[in-house]
Amino acid sequence: MNTKRSFEDKFNYCKSSLGFINKDFIKFDLPAYWVQTYLTGESMFYSYIATKISRGKSYQGCDSSLEIAQNSHDVHILLAIMKFFNGGYIKPKYNFNDILECKNSRSVNRYILRDTETIIKFVDQYPMLTRKYLDYIDWKKIVELKNSGAHKTEEGLNLMKEILSKMNSKRDLE
Repeated sequence: MNTKRSFEDKFNYCKSSLGFINKDFIKFDLPAYWVQTYLTGESMFYSYIATKISRGKSYQGCDSSLEIAQNSHDVHILLAIMKFFNGGYIKPKYNFNDILECKNSRSVNRYILRDTETIIKFVDQYPMLTRKYLDYIDWKKIVELKNSGAHKTEEGLNLMKEILSKMNSKRDLE
């Protein structure tokens, strides 16, 4: 279906369908149920737990996010999702209106949203009906544990790491 379409065709179709003018203005508003379905198929609930150093002092960090990776010719979809959530960012950074910069960037662009409150509010309102919902529930537990300060105790940190060790591709569905 897509094998005979050029990068330019895919890039321009996505750009024009969404009414892309610049990264701050996209005419098309994505419907919430479309976003929910897209997240179900394309997103990952990600938590990073590691010791960090700031100003010479080490501390236990725990950062959680929602991430979506797409081929760079579909970067405008990621921009529309960024508009929908009114936040987040896209990596790598370049002029998303310039097809040559897009072609020369990495082949995969990534949308990252770290606003866990917004993510939880949305997914709780539009729940996923697939196995990804299990990853969301575990991810949400990690966020709640962090918000309660559990990552500052050995017991809490170990619980968070145990939950993380069974998420996403590591999930055992006996």
